[in-house]
Amino acid sequence: MKSRIINKTRTICAIILSILLSGSIFSQAEEPRRKESLFYLMPMESDLKGWKLDGEPQTAEGIRLFELINGGAEEYVKEGFSRAVMATYRNNEGKRINLDIYEMLSPESAQRIYRKKAGDKGQKVSVGEEAAMEDYYLNFRKGAYQVTLSGYDTQRETLEWLLRMARLVAERISASH
Repeated sequence: MKSRIINKTRTICAIILSILLSGSIFSQAEEPRRKESLFYLMPMESDLKGWKLDGEPQTAEGIRLFELINGGAEEYVKEGFSRAVMATYRNNEGKRINLDIYEMLSPESAQRIYRKKAGDKGQKVSVGEEAAMEDYYLNFRKGAYQVTLSGYDTQRETLEWLLRMARLVAERISASH
């Protein structure tokens, strides 16, 4: 009788241990990507000739997105938002460009939010998998990412920088993401 209890206890312990080990293996497989900051996707100042970060980039994960954006977070969360980084760049003349990089849960969720943001309007441009420029906004998607850049005017120079920055971000989004 005592040996059956010991065997059952060992079996239960072995099951619990295997569950715990398998859970840690899965979480370790995801951890490098989860801990990896999205900052590496942002253009470096050395690539931007006269454009510098204006303040610290802001980040959000999950429902914390509501703290960063007013009025639009619900759509992202509903479509499968994971995390974001947002930054403003300023050039020597005082012009600003905002960069918002949204990591979604899947390429399909990035495509859905892109379609809501860009719609059918705007001029198609060659960035990422799909991109459109409208007024002083450029939206594109690549993999599980939806990216929005916005200037504050429609001057040719501003629009060229939107496109240049977008292409730098798109290059940094590797095929594995």
